[in-house]
Formats: sequence, C-alpha cells, structure tokens
Amino acid sequence: MEKDKVITVKDGKQYLILLESELELEGYFLAVLLDDKGEPTNEYAVLQEYIKDGKPHARKVSDTFILNQLLEDFDLQYKENYE
Repeated sequence: MEKDKVITVKDGKQYLILLESELELEGYFLAVLLDDKGEPTNEYAVLQEYIKDGKPHARKVSDTFILNQLLEDFDLQYKENYE
C-alpha cells in the first residue's frame, strides 16, 4: 500500500491513504473513507497492512496504545508536510 492510493477493505469500503508509518516493523496508514462517488467523507481510520496468501490486506486498528503512538507520528508528518 502506498500514500495517495485508494484501497478496498474486506467490507467493500474504499479508503484513500493519506499518511503512512511503521511501528515495530509493521506498516500502518491514516486513511479517509470515500463515499459512493469516490469523494472523501469525514470518517478517518488507521489501517494496518498485513500479508495473506501473498497479497497485501488492511484491517482497522482499534488498540488504543498503538493508535496513540501512530497518531503522534501522523501529527508530526502532517505538520512537516502541510503547515
């Protein structure tokens, strides 16, 4: 998965990858949910990349400890790149 790419998760929803990070050699992404027309909504998610059957997949992160660490990094990335 790469920044600025659209991915489809298991439930069929599409997300646009905004920022990426690594934590303990795992890939994580801040993404925005897209509506039926492909437009960004107000719903954001942190996704974790994993490999299954040799293909990349993504799942939502719900662990508070991991989310706090990643959101700090995403905040720094945003400030460095967009402010």
